[in-house]
Amino acid sequence: MDLWLPSIAVALIIVLISCILNFNSWFYAPKLRPGSPPLPPGSLGWPVFGNMGDFLQAFKSSNPESFVGGFISKYGCGGLYKAFLFRQPTILATSAEVCKTVLCNHDVFEIGWPERVVKELLGLKVLSAVTGDDHLKLSKLVKPALSSPKAIQHQMPCIEENVKKLLDEWADRGNIVFLDEARMFTLKTIHEILVGEDTGIDFKQVSGLFHTMNKGLRALPLNFPGTAYSNAVKARATLANDFWRIFYERKESKKRGGDTLSMLLDATDEGGQPLEDDQIVDLIMSFMNGGHESTAHLVTWLAILLKEHPAVYQRLKAEQDEIALKKMPGESLTLADMRSMTYMSRVIDETLRLINISPFVFRKVLSDVQLNGYTIPRGWFVEAWLRQVHMDPLVHKNPREFDPDRWINEKPQPHTYVAFGLGNRKCPGSNLSKIQSSIIIHHLITKYNWEPLNPHYKLVYLPHPRPADHYPVKITKRALV
Repeated sequence: MDLWLPSIAVALIIVLISCILNFNSWFYAPKLRPGSPPLPPGSLGWPVFGNMGDFLQAFKSSNPESFVGGFISKYGCGGLYKAFLFRQPTILATSAEVCKTVLCNHDVFEIGWPERVVKELLGLKVLSAVTGDDHLKLSKLVKPALSSPKAIQHQMPCIEENVKKLLDEWADRGNIVFLDEARMFTLKTIHEILVGEDTGIDFKQVSGLFHTMNKGLRALPLNFPGTAYSNAVKARATLANDFWRIFYERKESKKRGGDTLSMLLDATDEGGQPLEDDQIVDLIMSFMNGGHESTAHLVTWLAILLKEHPAVYQRLKAEQDEIALKKMPGESLTLADMRSMTYMSRVIDETLRLINISPFVFRKVLSDVQLNGYTIPRGWFVEAWLRQVHMDPLVHKNPREFDPDRWINEKPQPHTYVAFGLGNRKCPGSNLSKIQSSIIIHHLITKYNWEPLNPHYKLVYLPHPRPADHYPVKITKRALV
């Protein structure tokens, strides 16, 4: 009998490991109707953690593409793979055509951030959380205030004046940390657009709190002390206190202006009812977060890539110098000037394609759907991998190369450039972000020189790709000729 004990123990261990490895498949995989196509290939990984270990390992390495690349090399180029991420069964949509279907078919795929993330970090009634008619109504209400040509034309003189002051301050200081300073500036700018007046907030503290909160958006949503998600929840609570104070002060004062908060306070729905207080606060917080963080990263990467590609730098400088020379002293840039910055536009698009500030977006499946020969079950989540679309050599030739002219030479289809999403969920602040970035780079490249203090920076990819040292530079004002 004693001789059998080791064999029995080994057998039990094998059975236990098999049960653990297959638990997610047994628990979450639905029973499909007879004749239905199978689920996409893939693995649901370990209980609770699923494939998060592989995801984090890839994004903490120098090759984040290795996460999706592992599915492709193991299961082929089908464009759909099953996984278990952020504590939920998930389909990875990785090809351009599949991502287009997921992002544009709103009858089947609705916004699908993890429920806990929506409740504890994003807010239940923001644009990135509401669905269906509620989303359409809210979009019609808020998008004109953020991204319409009239709104942007109104905002541009203020943005440009602030940019001029900012760059002079940078040059006076000499050495700055580019990303940190860009964050502060874009936060102050979006604060002015959204709130319109001095609210007494500590911009440095608020920027840091938003950064901490954003780390939790793509972390495993387990609220244990010391985890990225737990820190994010605490940061969000601190931010909420500031924004509730701002809200109540404005509401009780009865003061109104041309800012977004005033517009939301006066807005009514189709039944004539005002927006709920918590929705207004959540909206202002979400706009301020999205409106400064992504733009700060975009401007930083523009500065980096222009320095690393002298030919692109010289060509863009020539375009911007030509526009600057046509301006009288003190004359502001106009929307017509923005439209004439054709090379600037391509440089920005190529930067967003190469860097992939948002690697993927979440959707949720409303009903069983058949796609590419597979079944995607109702209630499962889908991640549209924008990064994979942008870095796919079958979509973009030599995708790791920085080539602004690819947007002329390749003539890519619209759904192969998805930096701001697609369909009616496209980022409402995309135009404002590009305009603001263009104004900053216009004045930086025509009037200043900047040199990186650490050209051999290390890259980190979460929550957004950036140099680990945030790109310290020395800035000097160019002598007038």
